[in-house]
Amino acid sequence: MLRSTITRQLATTALGLLATAQTLADTYVAPEMTANQPGFNATANAAVYAGKGLVSALTYGNYKIKGIDANGQDVPRDVSLQVLLGTLHYNTDLELLGGKYSFGATLVSGGLYPGGSDRDLNGKLLDVSRSPWVTPIKLNWTVGDDWHLAANYTFRLGLKSGNTNTDKTYDVHQIGGQATWNINKNWQANFASNIEYRTKDLRSGHDMKPGTIGYIEGSLQHRFDNGMNLGGYAYHVGHLTNDAGHNDKGERLGYYRSNLTGVGIEFGTPIKAINSSLSVRLFTEPSRSNHMHGVRAFVSLAHKF
Repeated sequence: MLRSTITRQLATTALGLLATAQTLADTYVAPEMTANQPGFNATANAAVYAGKGLVSALTYGNYKIKGIDANGQDVPRDVSLQVLLGTLHYNTDLELLGGKYSFGATLVSGGLYPGGSDRDLNGKLLDVSRSPWVTPIKLNWTVGDDWHLAANYTFRLGLKSGNTNTDKTYDVHQIGGQATWNINKNWQANFASNIEYRTKDLRSGHDMKPGTIGYIEGSLQHRFDNGMNLGGYAYHVGHLTNDAGHNDKGERLGYYRSNLTGVGIEFGTPIKAINSSLSVRLFTEPSRSNHMHGVRAFVSLAHKF
């Protein structure tokens, strides 16, 4: 991420876009979707240690949702998920397990906005969540001259009564890894993988237990002499284990799993006047099953103090 903490697909049951199917006399619905947004973990220099100091980042994201491919039926919707994310991450010069230790957090704001409206489904211009993404530990290693590796643990606590369209009623725990390979002076490859574990619903009287989600991401970047980069980016997200229990409508979860594949581009440039960097990423999602899909756009501005 500018995270690994940055929220990535903030799908929400508030959409209420669940389709049912009949299987062996039991009615099941589409699965609980991912809590995190892909498209952050394999950006340029994904695993590179940036040196001791505080890194701040501000990210605007717009996810234009075209529909949910639920149990074979595409349900178009005129709604977009918009987020404004503020990240602070501190790189120390301490070593742990041979790697440089760092930690950080990301404040989440935003919501789901119907088409043509400047207010979200809660009637607010902008909702700020009481539950940030927190990364208590991230480690970076340098291997030889060309390889960089990183690993992190990130979590976001659920809220029994959320104040944004994107809050969850269960805790989310992620373990992730990133790798950067400087192929030569002008080309760089980045890889990332995350496992996302979600706890049982925290609300009394609810038995929903979302399944575990896996993320795989990668990018190939061309680096220019002026510090700019331009490259392709791809990600795949999918259920590793089934959901269990029932959703808020009392409908049964657990038969279906979701999958989502996205492809896009990333452009980055230094802004020397303010000693910062700008990253723009744009994705489309041509392949999916039982998951919302659409077009994602992210604009991130980062500054190292």
